[in-house]
Amino acid sequence: MPRVRFLPSGRSFDLLPNGTLLRAILRAGLPLARSCRGVAVCAACRVRVVDGDDRLAPPGPAEVALAGREPLRKDERYACCARVVGDVTITTTYW
Repeated sequence: MPRVRFLPSGRSFDLLPNGTLLRAILRAGLPLARSCRGVAVCAACRVRVVDGDDRLAPPGPAEVALAGREPLRKDERYACCARVVGDVTITTTYW
């Protein structure tokens, strides 16, 4: 199972393959901004991928559309859309 690690807390959560970062974050009991409840509308759930960006599935149509309206930096993904296929480490500006 892929493991998502959260900095700076050091918490982690083992996630079924293709689960979203949002699911891992919520299951680990960490706060994450999200006004649309994870349906790729609000862009509030952006996270920074510290390690393992190559272990996230490529952005799907919903994430591409959202990034067209609310651009991401190179090391960012939307947690509600990013699907985990291997171990990753993430953070946000407010953890």
